[in-house]
Amino acid sequence: MAKRKYSQEEGNQPMSGRIYINREDARIFVRKRGLYAWTMNLGNPWSWVIMGLELLVVLLITGIFLN
Repeated sequence: MAKRKYSQEEGNQPMSGRIYINREDARIFVRKRGLYAWTMNLGNPWSWVIMGLELLVVLLITGIFLN
C-alpha cells in the first residue's frame, strides 16, 4: 500500500482524540488541537522505532542511576 501524500489543507487540520493511527498518512508527528500539542502516527512504522529508542534511553538512564 502506497503512502498517501496529504494536501497542505488536510495536513494543517488538527486531529481530535488521543491516539492517531493512519497507515496511509506518511507523517510521523501529527498536530493535535492546541498550541503546541503533537502526537505520533502509530500507523507509521518509524513512530514505533522512535518510541523504542526513547524507551531504551529511559531504561539506560534509570539503570545507570539505580546501580
